[in-house]
Parts: sequence; C-alpha cells; structure tokens
Amino acid sequence: MLTIAVDAMGGDLGPRAAFRAIEKLLRKQKDVGIHLFVEPDWRDEAEQTLQRFAPRFRVVVCGQSIAADEKPMVVLRHREDSSMFQAIDACRRGECQGVLSVGSTGALMILSRHLLGVLPGIDRPALATRIPTRGRPLLMLDLGATLSATTCNLVQFAVLGVAWCRSMGTEVPSVGLLNVGHESGKGTDEIRGAHQVLGKCMPENYAGFFEGDDLYRGELDVMVCDGFTGNVALKTSEGLTEWLTWMLREELRSHWGLRLLLPFWRRMFRRVHRQIAPSRHGGALLLGVDGVVVKTHGKSDVSTYEYALQYLLRQVQNHDRSSLIEQISHAQGVIA
Repeated sequence: MLTIAVDAMGGDLGPRAAFRAIEKLLRKQKDVGIHLFVEPDWRDEAEQTLQRFAPRFRVVVCGQSIAADEKPMVVLRHREDSSMFQAIDACRRGECQGVLSVGSTGALMILSRHLLGVLPGIDRPALATRIPTRGRPLLMLDLGATLSATTCNLVQFAVLGVAWCRSMGTEVPSVGLLNVGHESGKGTDEIRGAHQVLGKCMPENYAGFFEGDDLYRGELDVMVCDGFTGNVALKTSEGLTEWLTWMLREELRSHWGLRLLLPFWRRMFRRVHRQIAPSRHGGALLLGVDGVVVKTHGKSDVSTYEYALQYLLRQVQNHDRSSLIEQISHAQGVIA
C-alpha cells in the first residue's frame, strides 16, 4: 500500500479543503494510505471527517505551521514541530513515499533539501509541472523554487527536465530556454551562458531560445527558466484562463439566442475546461530532491487538492530514482 504525507496547513482556504479531498481519494482508492499533518485546533474535525478510513488514515498533530514570510534559518532551527517539517521527515524515515504541501514554497524547498537531500550532481531543486499545449504536454521549470538562477542552475534544470522526461518514456526530449527573444544575443548573462553550454553539451536535446508566446505551441518537451520568470508566467496563464472562462460565460448569458444553444455548448466547454483549468494542474513536483515532494497552489480548493493528490500518487508510482540518477550522470560534465 502506498502511503503519502499531506501537510494541510498554510493554504489560503484553510485545511478543510484538504480533508474533503482526502475523503474522496480514500473512498475511491483502497490501496492508498494518508498521514495528515495539522495543528491541534484541526485534529477533531479531521478525525470526525476521516475516522472511518482507519487504519489507512492517521492524523499527526503538530505544534505549528510555517508562515509565508519565515526566514530560512528560522525555519531550519525553530520549526521542527511544524506540519511541513514533520510531513517531510515522515518521508525521510520511510513511513511515507511522498509528500504534498500547500505551505510556503521557500520553506518547502529548504526543508526538503535539509531532510531529504538532493540527487547527485544537483545543487538546487526546481519546481516543475506539465502544462497543456496544442501538442504534447510541456514540462516547465523552475516555477518558484530558485527565483534568481545562475547559468549553472539553468543548465541543471535542463538536465533535470530531460532526465525526468526520459524516465517517463520520452526517448529524446527537446528542451528550450525561455527568453525575451530568439536571437543568440538576447537575454541576461545567465541565460546566454546557459545557451552556450547547452548548445555544446546537449546538442541532441537543446532547441534554443523560446519566447512566452511559444509556451502553448506544443513544440517542446521541457521549458527552462528561473523561478521568478516561471512563477509569473504560470500565474499569468492561470489568470488569463479564468478571465477567458468568465468572458465566455458572460457572452453566452448576454444574448437570448446564445442562451438557447447553451445545452449544446456545455459539453464542449466542459471538455475544454478539463484541459485548461488551473485546478486540473494543481501540483508542481520539486525536481532534484532525493524523494517525491509536490507543492500545491496556496489557493487550493477541494478540486485542486483532489488533482494534486492524484498527481502526487502518479509521481510516487512512476518514481524511478536509479533512472533519474543514471540520466543525470550522463550529463555530469555539463553540471560539474
């Protein structure tokens, strides 16, 4: 039986959304166990909601959660009784095979590196998720773990992305760098440096510079950028998706003729919504740590939690540590 740890503290909507999503997951999947990490005030409600799933479900009461603005040294030295620390430590001890957290991205990276370590040849992990496109799904990283990335970081992110795609079955993954232009002279020193290294050391994979409007064309397997750029790009896309959905609904409601056709359009809208809704892509994998760690959106509702839990389970089931290390070792000269 797979057992996963869930740090339910720190989200904008509180842990109740996590309780409901866990309830749905445990009802559907009989071979999954959950260790839920919460503060004392939420213990009774969690047990009342989920006690019928014992012994597959266990509440772990923690002393506190980690605030979004906590300093790194404070997190490491004074938050050992926090829900995030305890959830990740459960993976380190082998009690759980993966962890999902809604808490601070910075704290999650710090504690994951501290407790689980990183894969050989990797300096800093990267948040990565697959986004839907016109063609094949695009693995995008970093999404916020390393806000200011060096040339070496960017090269390592490319290696991580390619290694992950290979471990998932893509024989020759293509990788590009997100930039302000396609020309070789564009971009920061770090991006231009990574461009030169990847062009020499990964010629069979590296496809050059790509701009923001290339993200959804479906031409790449991996898109690499620093965490600041990736986070802004992803959240801008999420906001645009929400606005387009709202605009279409308002347009349909504003014309009586279109309202008559609404039943015929509804099925199509549902199919499209399943592809583009941010809640359907609620999980980001912390690639590069020596374990399976998934971060879900701070605004996660029940639906987002559901998909994040399913995403974590898929990552745990498909996780092949030896394959990842083998793929990274092939590029050891790149990331040395």
